[in-house]
Amino acid sequence: MPFTARELADRIGAEVVGDPDVLIEGVAKIEEASPQDVTFVSNPAYRKHLQNSRAAAVIIDSAPEGGNATFLVTAEPYLAFLKALRLFHPEPQAPEAGVHPSAVIGENVTVAEGASIGPLCVLEDGVAVGKNSVLRAQVFVGRNVVIGEDCLFHSRVTIREGCRIGNRVILQDGCVIGSDGFGFAQAEQGYEKIPQVGIVVLEDDVEIGANTTVDRATLGQTVIRRGVKLDNLVQIAHNVEVGSSTVMAAQTGIAGSTKVGEKSVLGGQVGVAGHLHLSDGIMVAAQSGVTKDHGPKKIISGYPARDIMEWRRIEASLTRLPELIKRVGKLEKGGSGQDR
Repeated sequence: MPFTARELADRIGAEVVGDPDVLIEGVAKIEEASPQDVTFVSNPAYRKHLQNSRAAAVIIDSAPEGGNATFLVTAEPYLAFLKALRLFHPEPQAPEAGVHPSAVIGENVTVAEGASIGPLCVLEDGVAVGKNSVLRAQVFVGRNVVIGEDCLFHSRVTIREGCRIGNRVILQDGCVIGSDGFGFAQAEQGYEKIPQVGIVVLEDDVEIGANTTVDRATLGQTVIRRGVKLDNLVQIAHNVEVGSSTVMAAQTGIAGSTKVGEKSVLGGQVGVAGHLHLSDGIMVAAQSGVTKDHGPKKIISGYPARDIMEWRRIEASLTRLPELIKRVGKLEKGGSGQDR
C-alpha cells in the first residue's frame, strides 16, 4: 500500500523536511529510484547522487541545503530504510500448519501447534519441532534433533542427529548443521577416521546462509551463540565456539577448537587457524589469515593478520619495492667501483 511521506516518517521514526504529502509507492536504490519511490543515503559517498535522483523521498541523516526532494531525516538512515523495506515488502505468508502428505515422519516425533512440515521432508525418530516453526521442502532432520519455536528452514537444509536448535533460527537453502568434523589419525594403511560423536548447538536468533556448514564436535559441542549471523559458504569446524552477535561474511573458514569472541566482525574469505581464542569485538578485513589473537576490538588485516595500520604501511611500501631494488643495485655497483 502507498504512504505519504508523513505517514512513512511516522512508521520509521523520521522527521519530514519538504512535502509531507508526497505519495510513496515503493523502495529503490538511489540511482534507480522513480518519482514514486523512497530511497536512502547512509554512506556519504552516495550523496553525489542526490542532485540527479528522481526519488519521491530520501531517508538521510541530515537534509542538504537547497535539495529539491523530500527528506526523511533520522540519525540511523540505514535502519530506517530497513523498516520502510519491510512495510513495502512484508514477509510472505507462512505455509499452512501441519505435515505434508509426502513427508516421511519417524517414530516418537513431536510437531507442535502451528508448525509446518513441507513436501518431501524427512524427520527421523525422536525429532521435536517447536511452535510455528516452518520446514520447507526437502528438509532432512536426523534422529533426536530438537528444534525451537518460530524457526524457518529453507529447502534442502540438513540437520544431523542430536543437534539442538534454538528459537527464531533461520537456515538458508542447502546449509548443513552437524556434518562430521574433519578428524583423521594417520595409520600404516593411510588415515583412520576419528568418530565425531558430539553435536551442534545453535542458540536463539541465529541466521545461517546458503550452503554453509557447521561441523559437529568430536566430543562435546560446536556452539553458535545467540544472534550470530553467518553468510553463505562459511565453514565452521568441529568444537568451534562463535560468540554472540558475531557476523561472518562469505567463504570464511574457522579451524577446529577455535573460540571467536562476541560482537566480532569477519570479512569475506577470512581464514582462522585452529585452537585460537579471539577476543571480543575483533574486526578482521577480507582475505586475512588469523594465526594469533590481537586483543579486544582490534582491527586487523593481511596474512599473517596484523594491526591494520601496520598492514597498510607494508602494502604501501611494496609498490615502491621495484624502484628501491634498482636504487640499491646502483649503489652496490657504485660502491664496488670505488673499491677498485
